[in-house]
Amino acid sequence: MSEDGWEKSASAWVAHMSEHGDFGRRYVLDPVMLPLALARTPNRALDVGCGEGRFCRMLAAHGVEMVGVDPTAGLLAHARQRDPTGQYVEARGESLPFEDNAFDLIVSYLSLIDIADASASIAEMSRVLKPGGALLIANLNGFNTAGAETGWRRGVLGEKTYFIRSTTICASAASGLNGAASAL
Repeated sequence: MSEDGWEKSASAWVAHMSEHGDFGRRYVLDPVMLPLALARTPNRALDVGCGEGRFCRMLAAHGVEMVGVDPTAGLLAHARQRDPTGQYVEARGESLPFEDNAFDLIVSYLSLIDIADASASIAEMSRVLKPGGALLIANLNGFNTAGAETGWRRGVLGEKTYFIRSTTICASAASGLNGAASAL
């Protein structure tokens, strides 16, 4: 399903990431993302763009029923090898194969940068998110957020964006996110 080079680089990616991730994930983002993901004690969560399943395994270790989605078969094969009982689905973020309101937590951990239509993907995440659930997004962006204080800010296009430390948590208050972002 993947046509963007991820299939060819899957094995190299997994070797580089190891079980703990690279420096940025392990020491910068994980200390923010994991507590935020667990803050509402989710029962069932979806990781959109799960890759080799590292963050799925981290949340599952805390008792969360995880489902990982990625379009790259090679990365999913590594995820299944490392977590034989995990649920990993080959699909794109723009077209999630789940019923409406299926998850109480949805995570997009540095995956929107590789999704061609991020707006469609966010709309799909919102569709499968239960009312009152949480959508947690960490994404790279073209401007510096490392010094931003926690709270709502206007993005470069005028959209309301929520920042926590150096991690952009939610894209837009106007994107129909079932109020998930405001509660994080």
